[in-house]
Amino acid sequence: MTDNKMKFAQDILSEWTSGVAMGGFNARVLGHTCDDHYRHRDFKGAAGWSLADDMVRKGKLFYVHNFHTSDRCHAFPYGGTWVCNGCNRSRLDEPWWTIKVFKDGDAWCCIGEGFDDLQASDNYAFGSTRNEAISNYGEGPHVLQ
Repeated sequence: MTDNKMKFAQDILSEWTSGVAMGGFNARVLGHTCDDHYRHRDFKGAAGWSLADDMVRKGKLFYVHNFHTSDRCHAFPYGGTWVCNGCNRSRLDEPWWTIKVFKDGDAWCCIGEGFDDLQASDNYAFGSTRNEAISNYGEGPHVLQ
């Protein structure tokens, strides 16, 4: 792999892009949903969020994926960290939450930031669907480190 680091708006977009659109882009990369900030309010921010979302879905960007979910819990970004009202915890996010998901032949592959290759890394997983690859990654050996 060539570039296995998280990138933000300033790394990808033109210097002439509006700050609001760049903020929306970065919000998506950091795991915010579009409804968190941009629903029915801010077209430029939503456009930046949508651009990043499209790049995430095409496997071109690393992004923060929320792995703290259950019937009772669902973490959300707040104040520079991830929190959960269900279990009343904060600082939930882990470095391995930063992932990239892409199609690899007939399978989907999910890799963590800093992935080198299949022999040298343990922060990857495969699945027959995008969601299965993410789920398998969330159960991998890198989670225990």
